[in-house]
Amino acid sequence: MGALTLLITGATGYVGRATVAEARRKGHAVLAVTRSDAAVPGVWREDAGIEVLTCDLAEGAGLEAVCARADVVLHLAASLSGDARAHARDTLAATERLLAAMPKGGKLVHLSSIAVYDMGAVAPGDLITETTPLIDVEGRADTYARAKRAQEVLVQQAARDAGLRLTILRAGAVFGPGRLWNAHLGLPRGGVLLRLGNRGQIPLAHVSTCAQALVAAGERPATGPINLLDEDLPDRRRFLKALHPGPRLTLPLGWRWMLPLAGLTTRLAGPSRVPGLMNPAVLRARFLPVSYDNSRMREVLGLRQAQGFEALMHAAQNGHVT
Repeated sequence: MGALTLLITGATGYVGRATVAEARRKGHAVLAVTRSDAAVPGVWREDAGIEVLTCDLAEGAGLEAVCARADVVLHLAASLSGDARAHARDTLAATERLLAAMPKGGKLVHLSSIAVYDMGAVAPGDLITETTPLIDVEGRADTYARAKRAQEVLVQQAARDAGLRLTILRAGAVFGPGRLWNAHLGLPRGGVLLRLGNRGQIPLAHVSTCAQALVAAGERPATGPINLLDEDLPDRRRFLKALHPGPRLTLPLGWRWMLPLAGLTTRLAGPSRVPGLMNPAVLRARFLPVSYDNSRMREVLGLRQAQGFEALMHAAQNGHVT
């Protein structure tokens, strides 16, 4: 594979920075798209192989000319938090503008999320693969999950209409230096954690796994969706044992006990007044004891991890990417 020009949206984000570094390590030129020039690392200015492009994707000014210069677009930009309005602008409108700017037949690698799978359609102990049913964009999943599912619908429609060569990577919960906590552990309250269950795997994706998978997907022919997950996935007890410092106090609680309480709270208070974590669909999505398959990532992208979970967590807590 020769050197490519990779356009990377969300380039100054957590995964974006690691992806830019991986692309340069592999000898590819980078068009780094960011909304804020202030977020650009100083070392990028000194690298002739990185061109920084300041652009608000939701407005889309100048995107056509930039996309025309790229061999592959790695689309990482999305809102990670906020209300439906924030996701509508920074995830969906931004994606629509980018897709409209791409040339017909262009190549797109889209970073999605494991959150798009419908945990209401699976049972405890099931294996989550790329063929597992997906959530409804109008369903009762949390705002982030619905936005990521709607984003997938947009890129798949563009692939059909404009002949885009598309690969979708469904990433697990990303962790690494500066990002250690995981919403799949339980419900934190101050220094106390209500650990909801222990069976099943936490769907993790180390930031280095994400970066390697994104660049590898850009180098290879387009394919169907791929789960982007680490090979060594811990359960909740193992994760907490490796986390230092962990919660001051951990109280184990079966996740099934929370579902009736969440349902009662929803009926009494009304759906709009119930915190996201008390949404029964959200509880099931985060704490249903299942396992996750990443065999397509290994087979299609050729990725294998040399380090297990504990080694990756230890390095992350000491500020090392690996």
